[in-house]
Amino acid sequence: MDRRRLLGGLALASTLPLIGGCKEVIEAVAESCPSDPAESGGVDWIPDVGHPLFWGVQELTTADGAPRPMAIYYPTHHGFTDAPPILKLCVTRWPVVLFLHGQPPSGFTGAWHRKFELLAAVLARSGYVVVAPVHEAIEPVPGNTQLVTNAMRDIEFARTQWSESEWVDKRPTSTAVMGHSFGALLGARVCAAHPEIGAFVSLSGGYRRLDDPGPLLNSLTTPSFFMWGQGDDLILLLFENLDDNPKLWDPMTTNKYAAVFQGEHFDYVRPGDSGSALRGPCSLIGAVAADLAALFISKHVPVSVSRTKIPIELRPPEVDLTMKQEFFAGGHLNGIAQFQSRADCRLDLRWKVSGVTGMRKLGP
Repeated sequence: MDRRRLLGGLALASTLPLIGGCKEVIEAVAESCPSDPAESGGVDWIPDVGHPLFWGVQELTTADGAPRPMAIYYPTHHGFTDAPPILKLCVTRWPVVLFLHGQPPSGFTGAWHRKFELLAAVLARSGYVVVAPVHEAIEPVPGNTQLVTNAMRDIEFARTQWSESEWVDKRPTSTAVMGHSFGALLGARVCAAHPEIGAFVSLSGGYRRLDDPGPLLNSLTTPSFFMWGQGDDLILLLFENLDDNPKLWDPMTTNKYAAVFQGEHFDYVRPGDSGSALRGPCSLIGAVAADLAALFISKHVPVSVSRTKIPIELRPPEVDLTMKQEFFAGGHLNGIAQFQSRADCRLDLRWKVSGVTGMRKLGP
């Protein structure tokens, strides 16, 4: 056994709970380590939402072996974002989050799958591999399973064929799906077809475009976080509001959250990326959505061997960071903190989890 890998494994094993079969455990840990300890960048802790890293992104095409064009975001210890090496640690493997965009607003041109980068970056810093494919983002037609199949191919590519797949958590339960607009609608279909998926985040999903959205939403068993706006655009009532008649959030039996903000459908992206679409009064919707999504996913799909506990009300965890950890943590989960002091920002968060209900308000 390589001595450097053994030493790295011993160091990591010292942070894990005591378990039987010590020799076998140490050997297994050592075999999980990178061949060069420098690839761990001096990170000697388990990164997670409370102990963040930096983030990087690769843009891939079918020429790279990807099933379709996509961006993949991931944790790194390097200080640049354009395709840095992924962070490689003993034992720790990064769960996959699939992000499915919706249709872009009128007047937008460009790479729409990259415009939700804040959401992806916060998750990558929290220890997740985020796969953001380019896809049609059409309204999923009931009975058409091809869109779900395509989405699962994206996940499988990250797990098994991507150049960094060795460092990806391959367990089906260590997978989350997140989407915006029609992407959220497709994400719900993916989770309904694959109940082994560990978490679902829906951002302004267009469920009311379905003739009867109840059967889809009520079939979900995956823990789910639904966020939508209440603004001046009539489309919000006709498209994404789950509290309007008929009520869609209340009947769902899965563990669930609702985050209702004062704002509009495209407030998740920067103003310069929302074309001619209406904007709400708060410029921090994207930031607070990123923070809440990261906390929700971390609660239900934690990074392997992470010990950080996320409270049911999705508050940032209270952690004591070392000086080395503070170097990586600057600006992390700042969206919620900034939101609290902005007079033009308001969000109502409520939940029903294992029969326990609660709510809290974000904003002044």
